[in-house]
Amino acid sequence: MCDYEEFVFTCAHSTIRLKSYCHFARNDPNHQCFGVKKLRNVWDQNYECESCRERKSREQQWNHSHHQGYGYNGYQG
Repeated sequence: MCDYEEFVFTCAHSTIRLKSYCHFARNDPNHQCFGVKKLRNVWDQNYECESCRERKSREQQWNHSHHQGYGYNGYQG
């Protein structure tokens, strides 16, 4: 039984990572585990996942580049 842990982000996404191989997977040349996968820990993170942070960054860059030169003070000239 290989051990896994889950990381839960504020954006409601999560990721599961291998914590440790079981005895059989450690001895297998390809680290294959044919047994039960055990979730050992669930860790709440206080930030968004990497893909959500990248998406927000791209959106902010897009918004910034498309709003330059239009002047939000009511004058467009």
